[in-house]
Amino acid sequence: MQITSREENAMDIPVLTRFNKGLRLFFQSKRLRWLFLIFILSAVFVLVFRELGNFFPIFAGGFIAIIGGIFPTFFMITAFLSLVGLQRFVASEESYTRSFVFFIIWIVISAFVYLILWLTGMVFWILVGIAFLGWIGFQAYLSSRTALGYAESVQIKSRSRVVAFLLGTLHILSYVIVIGAFIILFIWYAATTALFDWVVVGAALIGALLALGFNFVNGFIMLRERKRVTVDNLALLGLFIAAYVAYFLYNILKPVSASIDLLSLVIDAGMSIFFLLYALSSVGLTLASRADLDTRWKISSELAATMTFFFASGYLVVQALFGTLSGGLIGERIPDVIKLFVFPFVALIIELLFIRRSRKAPEPAEVPEEIPDLTEDEPAVIDEPVEEEDVLRVPEEEDIEKPLEVTEEPEPLEDEFDDDE
Repeated sequence: MQITSREENAMDIPVLTRFNKGLRLFFQSKRLRWLFLIFILSAVFVLVFRELGNFFPIFAGGFIAIIGGIFPTFFMITAFLSLVGLQRFVASEESYTRSFVFFIIWIVISAFVYLILWLTGMVFWILVGIAFLGWIGFQAYLSSRTALGYAESVQIKSRSRVVAFLLGTLHILSYVIVIGAFIILFIWYAATTALFDWVVVGAALIGALLALGFNFVNGFIMLRERKRVTVDNLALLGLFIAAYVAYFLYNILKPVSASIDLLSLVIDAGMSIFFLLYALSSVGLTLASRADLDTRWKISSELAATMTFFFASGYLVVQALFGTLSGGLIGERIPDVIKLFVFPFVALIIELLFIRRSRKAPEPAEVPEEIPDLTEDEPAVIDEPVEEEDVLRVPEEEDIEKPLEVTEEPEPLEDEFDDDE
């Protein structure tokens, strides 16, 4: 049994198809595959030493600060070289051996640049202000856009009471997820933690209140948009943000383990790799859509990849330093606290921009569900008023048969004047 191409397209899942299409762009060349391998090795290095910080905090923290920060610097330099069109000197397109030689050269240069950044105090602004916060904002933007994109793929033709009830249920479920997650995790934290830290609980409470505030504003906007197709997107966006908030609350209120937490390590590594792959896929789709446009600024795939690797690797280094140097207290939870505050705020901005864009775009005209087939015997009749044209009326046969009455014409007046003369 052979499957035709049309049947294969029918079996494709749109979300996975778009994901693979965008991600495939970054694995088409040896240069991009080599850069991706370097990032994976740097991420594994940082995550392993972060867990070793539970036993040797000073040693692991110093090792991450000294060695781990070289990798974000390396990707920052390679991104600059790709920007000016010198990506061929970063990695080879033909040989992995030559790419390894280039890597040794640039990693040594990155170490010197990283030392200069430490001496000048610029390392804090680059790693924390740009890479760390930039990656969190990028994650929030992608998550919000993903939720809105999933809802756009589901087309609902009519707004019945069942659909309205379903959307209202999703909105209420967002409240249930946030409130339920905070209550359950707070009880778990209070029961398993010897040193009750009110700073941790207060940060989690403020983040939960911000999420509830976002749900309230989102519900108000849903009421105003209830007669438009955008209400589906808003309901799903609220559900996504509630799920992310529950995950961040788990990371904040979970008990601190004195040993290596394999579950947290696997979850953090999985989430980091997932967001990285999704970021690369989204950037790849953007690059593919702008490839044929006649624009002055064009971003190469090497520049997009190295910029993404810079943000992600810088985030991992700063996250590991927070957790290791703080001894596993509030510092380990700082990244999730920031995410808890940033995600609802960014989601609200993306939501308002989405509504503004949808109002500018014209809504598609309604198409009748069934169009009757026209036959030769039954021509189509167009129910439109036809303007009457000024035409000469042709007399019918009955009018022709009737004799026309001949009227006597008056004699000209010239004869009368002749008689008088």
